[in-house]
Order: sequence, then C-alpha cells, then structure tokens
Amino acid sequence: MRGERTYARPLDATDRITARADADALLIEAAKTVRATDPYLAGHFPGITLYPAIFLLDGIRQAVGAELHRSPVLAAHLGRGGPHGDWLELGRLGSARVLRPMLEGDELLLRINVTAGPPGALRAVLDCRRADDTQVAKMTTELVRGGIA
Repeated sequence: MRGERTYARPLDATDRITARADADALLIEAAKTVRATDPYLAGHFPGITLYPAIFLLDGIRQAVGAELHRSPVLAAHLGRGGPHGDWLELGRLGSARVLRPMLEGDELLLRINVTAGPPGALRAVLDCRRADDTQVAKMTTELVRGGIA
C-alpha cells in the first residue's frame, strides 16, 4: 500500500525550550519536570514515579527539531527536509549513561550541544542535570531526517 502515512503526534518530551546558535553549533536547554500524572508513566515502575531514560532521547529529538531553524548552517548540513519538514529520527546512539534516578518532582535540565556530524547527520551531546545541578544522564547521538515518504 502506497500513499501518505499519518502518525499520532508524539507526547511533548519537554516543558520549555530555549536555544541559541553559534557559528557552527546549536546550544539548547530544555526543561522537563517529572510528574506522576504524565500519561507515559502509568505502570512504568510499580510503586514509584521513575522517569524512563528513553524519553531523554525523544527530548533530544524534539528539541533539536524545534530549534533547528536557528542554525541555517546545521540545517544545510543535514540536507533538505522531506514531506515531514524538520522531523528528526535517531540515526545512531553513540553512548548513553544514566547516573541517577529521575523521580517525581525532579526538574530536569537537558543541555544539548548540536554540531555537524557525518554527511546528512547532526551530532547531539546531552548533559542532563536536576535543578540542584546533579548530573543524572549523558548521551551522544546522531540525528537524521526522518519520517516515511
């Protein structure tokens, strides 16, 4: 079967995003408060509200996609957008380390440094910290244009 496929809009992975572009990098700060009422947390870890680390990857993907327009150099390196615009996907996960649990009430700050990666890819380095500046996770990933044409 051919034709346009539609997808449900993903859940918001962050509560707010700020960004600035340098000559060859995009620096993003995204905040997320862990709440037991978030729909994806029900039943994730019985008896305790524990933020799933996999959602940090979606936070990276969503934040970079939302702020990519601030860096024409990186957008050009990534290549032309397809029918889904700046929809980005995980191209490769270089490393992921979760250092501390992310619990109910924790305000997470995702600091994402985006630079050019291999042709057609962006390199995103995440430093995730709680409001008390305790590092809870770090990741390195490559993002590519995504969506099914």
